[in-house]
Amino acid sequence: MLSAPVDSAQLKELASKSADLDLCLSVTNLARLSACTYCKAASHDNGEQTELAVKIQFDFGPEEFPRVGLSISGCLSLKCQRCLEPLTWPVQIQTRLTVIDSDVQTELLESPFDSVLIGVDGLNLVNVIEDEILAALPMVPIHSDESPCQPTGGDDGLIIDAELTQRPFADLVSLMGNRKRNTDH
Repeated sequence: MLSAPVDSAQLKELASKSADLDLCLSVTNLARLSACTYCKAASHDNGEQTELAVKIQFDFGPEEFPRVGLSISGCLSLKCQRCLEPLTWPVQIQTRLTVIDSDVQTELLESPFDSVLIGVDGLNLVNVIEDEILAALPMVPIHSDESPCQPTGGDDGLIIDAELTQRPFADLVSLMGNRKRNTDH
């Protein structure tokens, strides 16, 4: 069912039956989400895959439009933007989206922000699921205060040797001073 888009007729049939669908989605099958996750070459060699549990429920909303309920849970490995190491991010999403045929129908909805537009080819459920997960991700993932970033190795303290520090423009002031003196004569 997820491999092909669901058209309006199929969607109405699923909603009339109050159909449920339980599945596991591999993050590797979600290209946009996979690009946001932390991956090391070793994890691909070991065959590690992150899977998310997804439950899809179909029904009709109060406006008699079909709705798609999504429950998504699992964990993703993101890259901490402080230490650049893996960060486990729990995914817990509950949403119900009203499926509409056109933007005009949003005026008929009590909550137009919880809607999704069905395309000419139908509703691609995998894209809808991926969109909801991407929308829930933090803009800047960082380790929390409860599990702070780990040191990345090396010395505990950072010691900077002043003689080794390169300052490419350090002599610029003296050069500019010499040039000014030469033009004054």
